[in-house]
Amino acid sequence: MGALAHELAREYPGLRVTVFDFQEAIERVACFQPTGRPTEQVSFVPGDFLKDRLPEADLYVVSGVLQGWPDDKAHELLSRISGSCHPGGGVLLVEVALDEDAREARPGLRRALYRLLHSQGPERGPGHYRRLLERHGFADVRVAHTRDVLDVVLASRVVL
Repeated sequence: MGALAHELAREYPGLRVTVFDFQEAIERVACFQPTGRPTEQVSFVPGDFLKDRLPEADLYVVSGVLQGWPDDKAHELLSRISGSCHPGGGVLLVEVALDEDAREARPGLRRALYRLLHSQGPERGPGHYRRLLERHGFADVRVAHTRDVLDVVLASRVVL
């Protein structure tokens, strides 16, 4: 949670990052602080992203959330993000995106399969994420497989 926010702030010095998560997660934020001085670029706001108003943002990052959720909850969250995201803004999903055409196991696949077996959400590949995002007004969906368990899916909010 906070580690990604701090890494983005370090990489892009003009960027302001808001981490919106449950109160319990925000209380543990010190565990995710990088060593060295704290940055004013990163702020932490407690809330429930299915109930509370989402903070305004140009890019919403959803990390490790959707893979454990059934489609109805994923649609609910993406609908809320879509309603808060300005046209031209975007969403970045950091999730397990199983390669639908894979012939070989990727590094970290065992860990991903264990997590999938112990979650309520369906296995999702890039096509599934693309359909979820397009249904909520996002386009130009791009998937990048990493060399680890999590992949990234980036999409832009359609300009009306």
